[in-house]
Amino acid sequence: MPTFANLRARVRLDRALKSTTLLSVVDLDILLKEGALQLANDGDAFIRRAQWDAVASAQTYVLSGASAQVANYLDLYWEAGGMVQLTNAGKTVPLQEKFRSESWLDLHVPAWQDAAASETITYCYLSFNSVGDLVFGVYPKSKTAVTNAFTLYYKSRGTEMSADGDYPWVAATLLTHTEPYQIGIAYYAQWKAHETFTINQARALYYKQAYLEQALALRESQRKIFAAELEGLMEDAMRVASESFGSL
Repeated sequence: MPTFANLRARVRLDRALKSTTLLSVVDLDILLKEGALQLANDGDAFIRRAQWDAVASAQTYVLSGASAQVANYLDLYWEAGGMVQLTNAGKTVPLQEKFRSESWLDLHVPAWQDAAASETITYCYLSFNSVGDLVFGVYPKSKTAVTNAFTLYYKSRGTEMSADGDYPWVAATLLTHTEPYQIGIAYYAQWKAHETFTINQARALYYKQAYLEQALALRESQRKIFAAELEGLMEDAMRVASESFGSL
């Protein structure tokens, strides 16, 4: 539970959607695949970590498009830090606070594209190249090739279900930590099926709300994986503050 076949069966539990004449298997599969994609985006269902090398004199690296550095990218996952740099000296540098827009760089750092290459990243940005690929850019450009120079935490669309026994996002493997929320994929399909095929807006709204609740709960569950670090930092800060005031 819940395989592709199980999700189909779950949708058919709604009596109004039992008929394959009204809602064909082909149409249902489209809605379920769409639901898996939406839950990956809305619920942060499939978070991945990817690493790639710095290329000497490179300003940008493709995240989504031809020859992308990562697979099935949807968005940065900021809860885990988003992007981290590994310098050629072996030091890790979080880049979250260094993100700016390309237009901000144009305004505040004239001729920034022509700056000499450096090992130290002053700012970084997301933009698009001339063919529409989403790119991650650095300023200044990379000076030398560094193995695993960039670590990206990101939301992925994963692998699309196709066989009856496939699981959401990974196909061959059940991600049990997301299993309680995967029913949201069926809710999404039921929402769209009632909206499109039965034209029952009340039922569509019911399943829409059920889907959104699952997406929100899953997103919060994923966030908690990284919340322990934040809690630890807060406790440490409170301890330091307490000791400081106590020594007055």
